[in-house]
Amino acid sequence: MIPYYLENHLTSIKEKKDATVGILASSTGNTHLEIYYYGDTMLIKKTPYIIDGEFPCLIVAKDPVTNEEFTVFDAMKHGYDPMFCNELLDDVKRELKLYEHGCGRVQISLGYSIDYEDEKDDYEFNAQGEVVLMYEALNWEKAKSIGFDHLSLKFVDSKKEFAEFELA
Repeated sequence: MIPYYLENHLTSIKEKKDATVGILASSTGNTHLEIYYYGDTMLIKKTPYIIDGEFPCLIVAKDPVTNEEFTVFDAMKHGYDPMFCNELLDDVKRELKLYEHGCGRVQISLGYSIDYEDEKDDYEFNAQGEVVLMYEALNWEKAKSIGFDHLSLKFVDSKKEFAEFELA
């Protein structure tokens, strides 16, 4: 499954039953990207990993040629817990900073081990048939696409993972 907000930003996609792996790309197809983030970093295996800061993290990719930016991961909206469990935070200012420890081709791996169809009766739906999330109501298929329970990011050339989140 591909998150709806990344549909035009993934190449080399490999989908399995419980996982999706792809390479991030700008809308022009450029895969050499810079990473910007809100949060902190923590040194793991000699690599600074992006983690939450005072507020949930936000990771954005930027095409340095066209300056196009797109969201890769928003820990306030993406994943099971932010969608259905976490407290909604209002008026949060998350200033982005450049991840200075690498740029280039970025592989994203998403895990989908929650069977949303089996649990569909457990969720609240509005009169328009949209599932009610903590922060908005959304089309069921779109909601399932962002309901991943695991995410990791790594630079392809250096094989260095720099973000990993368990989201359920």
